[in-house]
Amino acid sequence: MQNLSQIYDVDLKLLRCFCTIVEEGSFTAAQATLNLSQSMLSEYLKSLEIRLGTRLCQRGPKGFKLFREGELVYEAAKDLFASVEAFRQRASNLTEKAERELVIGIQDNIVDNPRSRVAEAIGRFEEYYPNVRFRVEVMLGFQLTGRLADGLVHVGVGIVNDHFQQLSAEYLFDEQAWICCAPEHPLFGVPDAEITPEQIASAAYAHRGNHEFYHPDRVRNEAGRGDIGHGAQAHLVLILSGRNIGYVPDHVAQAYFATGQLRPLRPDITRLVNPISAITGPSTADFKLARRFVDCLVDLHMEAAEAAPAKLPPPVRRSERAPAYAAKPRSEPAVIEKNRVAQPC
Repeated sequence: MQNLSQIYDVDLKLLRCFCTIVEEGSFTAAQATLNLSQSMLSEYLKSLEIRLGTRLCQRGPKGFKLFREGELVYEAAKDLFASVEAFRQRASNLTEKAERELVIGIQDNIVDNPRSRVAEAIGRFEEYYPNVRFRVEVMLGFQLTGRLADGLVHVGVGIVNDHFQQLSAEYLFDEQAWICCAPEHPLFGVPDAEITPEQIASAAYAHRGNHEFYHPDRVRNEAGRGDIGHGAQAHLVLILSGRNIGYVPDHVAQAYFATGQLRPLRPDITRLVNPISAITGPSTADFKLARRFVDCLVDLHMEAAEAAPAKLPPPVRRSERAPAYAAKPRSEPAVIEKNRVAQPC
């Protein structure tokens, strides 16, 4: 690769586009994220390759593939942007009156949780720092932890991933989930008293891809995997289809229990409680605004818990009668990991 004697603003723009292509995994997905046409995106990538003097990736009919040179440029670009963001954060602390930006990432399925107080925290924070502009994005769990670790998100609200040891977390509230199935699934019409752990273990399990940490053994075992849903809604639709069982958060599942579109399977052994936390990365230690927003989050959730102690409710569903139509059998076995499953209430 050529030696760059100087980096210009246009180089940063090209590098950001390239990083987005890599993170989205394809030109098509990057188009939607960047709001650019495919021809323009291709032109930007070509310009970057000319500037660096090397090809970074394969694109075309054979699909997108990152070359070794592309991997090196991507890692270097992430370090560059993290350093720029760290400088911006430190510079923003010099004056209280300047307009600043606070980037908040929220894991999907959390905003609509009745125990969440994120919106209230933004309102309270605005009372003390009216000149701060918020940039909020709802994203997948692995995207959230990755961007926090890279310094691209200041504060995240979600489930802590233990693989990222450099992240810090402050507890906010608990999210309860159940393994559920839909009427077309073979287990839907079977009473809980007749369902064995082995039946649950052998059912195809809808998971969230390589970043699944509810049941990592199912993800590593290719033969036991069910369908993959990237995102809360994608994951839910796979369970509603009847092809898979899978975890559904309580606040989402209750409406489907009431209409008979879902039922929990053996809640006494499949109930799962995940702590939702305010998460920060290493670069946030020097960013006062991010620390203050975490304080607002923690205070509001503590106040809500003290005002109305939250007891996680049991699942509410229709009677366990058999479905009116024949259920379709599944042939793919799966292995369930139980060490993350809570004990019976």
